[in-house]
Amino acid sequence: MMRGKPTYINLRAMWADDKRHLIVGVSNVDAELRREYEHARNLQQAHEQAMRDALTGVRNKNGYQEFEKQLQVALDAGRQQPFAIVVCDVNGLKEVNDTQGHKAGDEYICAACALICDIYAHSPVFRIGGDEFVAILRGKDFEKRDALLEAIRSEVRRNQITSGVVIASGMSDYREGVDRKVADVFARADELMYENKRTLKGIGD
Repeated sequence: MMRGKPTYINLRAMWADDKRHLIVGVSNVDAELRREYEHARNLQQAHEQAMRDALTGVRNKNGYQEFEKQLQVALDAGRQQPFAIVVCDVNGLKEVNDTQGHKAGDEYICAACALICDIYAHSPVFRIGGDEFVAILRGKDFEKRDALLEAIRSEVRRNQITSGVVIASGMSDYREGVDRKVADVFARADELMYENKRTLKGIGD
C-alpha cells in the first residue's frame, strides 16, 4: 500500500558477496502492470463484443462456432456429456419487413429471441443468421428437453391465434458412438426444424 492505494511492485533479493547480508531491490511497476491489465481487459471486451449479436444481445454465429469447437474437443476426447441442439427459425420475418418496415422486423426478431431465451433459460442461445437461432441443452434443460420443446411449440400455437411471433423448431440429441461431429447433431435438428416449418406453412416463410 502506498498512500492508501494498492500498488504493484517488483521485489528482488540476492545474497551479498559476504553471504551474510541480503541485498533487496524494489521497483515500482504499478503503471506498467496496470497498462497491461487494461490492455488485457480491452482485448477481452473486444472478444466478447465480437461474439455478441448487436440486436438481441445473445451470442452470434462466431460465438456458436467457438462453442461448437469446445463441444467437439470434448467429443473427440471421449468425455462429452449428453447434450441436445435445438434449431429455431423465425417464420414470417420477410412479410413483416416488407409490410411494416425493418424496425418492426427487428422487434419481431427480438420477440422471437425473448421467447426462445425464456423457454431455454438455463442454456446458451445463439443467433446464427438473420432469422435463425440455436440453443445448446445440457444439464437440467437437457433432462427436460422434450417438455421444453413442447412448451415452445405450445406457445407458437397460441401465437398463431393471437398473431404473435411464430417460430419453427427442431431438436436432436447427441448420439454417443454414432455422432462423430457436433455438426451431425445440428444437421438432424435443422432437418426436424424444416419438418416443423412445413407444418406451419401459411404462417410465413
